[in-house]
Amino acid sequence: MIKPLCLVIVAVLCACRNGAPDHKTLYRAIHTTDTAMLNIHLTEKEFYGQLEINYKGLYTDSGNVTGIIKGDTLRGTYRYRHYGIETWHTIPIALLKKGHRLIMGEGETEIYMNMRYFRKNAPINYQNPKFVFELSQ
Repeated sequence: MIKPLCLVIVAVLCACRNGAPDHKTLYRAIHTTDTAMLNIHLTEKEFYGQLEINYKGLYTDSGNVTGIIKGDTLRGTYRYRHYGIETWHTIPIALLKKGHRLIMGEGETEIYMNMRYFRKNAPINYQNPKFVFELSQ
């Protein structure tokens, strides 16, 4: 009886010690009359969280972001509902980490098997971004 309990405790302690650090961060971005809130969990290799974009206070896109981290770039997908409509939309997302900021990039997309992706080998543009996320207090 004691041996299985000890094995479980040792397994949990090893998993906690070997696990990648995980932290949650809240970012906010404003572009003219549009506001975006990004609540994101970052590990060494991946990210996930929620993104909400409010357009001029009239309607909101809200949903989940998930993806991988390579160096200073976060690339993944944004799965959201537009203004509470039941249909879910999925688009690619790219964020460039510069200090305590996340810059949302834009790029050419294509559709494969009804999923939208950034075009392979096409550059992601981080110049003149719509949203630059800053740490929220």
